[in-house]
Amino acid sequence: MRKLRVVQWTTGIVGKTSLRAIIAHPKLELVGVFCHGAEKVGKDAGELALVDPVGVKATNRIEDILALKPDCVVYMPQWPDIGHIERLLEAGINIVTTARIITGRHYEADIGKRIENAALKGNATFYGTGMNPMFIPTLTLAATGLCGTVRKISILESTDCVMYPGVGTWEAYGFGKPLNYDQLKDDLWKAEPDYRELLEVMAEALDVRLDDTTLDVKYALADADRDLDYMKIPKNTVAAIDATWRGLVRGETFVEVRTVWKLGALYGHTETPNWELLYGYKLDVEGDMNITLNCIFMPEDISKIDIGIPTAMPAVNAIPQVCAARSGVLSVKDLTLITSRGRSA
Repeated sequence: MRKLRVVQWTTGIVGKTSLRAIIAHPKLELVGVFCHGAEKVGKDAGELALVDPVGVKATNRIEDILALKPDCVVYMPQWPDIGHIERLLEAGINIVTTARIITGRHYEADIGKRIENAALKGNATFYGTGMNPMFIPTLTLAATGLCGTVRKISILESTDCVMYPGVGTWEAYGFGKPLNYDQLKDDLWKAEPDYRELLEVMAEALDVRLDDTTLDVKYALADADRDLDYMKIPKNTVAAIDATWRGLVRGETFVEVRTVWKLGALYGHTETPNWELLYGYKLDVEGDMNITLNCIFMPEDISKIDIGIPTAMPAVNAIPQVCAARSGVLSVKDLTLITSRGRSA
């Protein structure tokens, strides 16, 4: 079979990792790179990925990407541009994305319908993934295969995210800001509509329709000024958050995703209150079989850690299935098992 022709869209923290993975993949052919920064335009993709040159130059024009007619765009900007997504899908280009969008249903202005219509018009597929969403929820859903029925699903992500220098992300979540609870909660609700979409997708995979989704959040304030190199967090501003998104059925929680994030605990920084961290994930299924999974992800060589791998690889590994799938907006319940390759392959 011919190689699938792939474009990498942006080369930030996760995008660089994805770019390297595409270049190294024996069944994928990198044919284009889209970048936002003018300083990257015209550079070889290999240089941007910190590997040997590959003869593919970066562009900041969507017209150049459309002209390539790739099979798939791996779409990884910090925040999604719905106009770009529509143009790619309408041109018949499949999209795999980690850009905080699963179905688009909880975005404003009927964005979910716009994406679905664009995908159907272009006979293309849109698939949102990443670490959490969607890899961790997929593990949890797989565990429910042991149950006859499920009463509740709970996912806990608990870690220090200091090694991920995504300033725009952390500022959007409220890190480094004074404690104005209502405003910070509203900002988080708007910044992460994909978590509400995640709750719906998980429920639908179990033939359950949610009545409502909610968010509860707590904040911890820095005990002293901290400098993380890529951003500063002043004393008495937000340095940790504990957020729980819940999907409700008849007023009871059916599925919940809780994220406890700190910035700087690994470097000895503290905040008040000073929550304990798991440095991993805890997945619980309550049903006629109760299941608990504890997940910790470690690189092969901690001295050469690539922080983008857990988010990028679920997207890159999904490319063959997405390109072969039916058109429309798909989720984890629509695809079969997505895996990596053996080292000998």
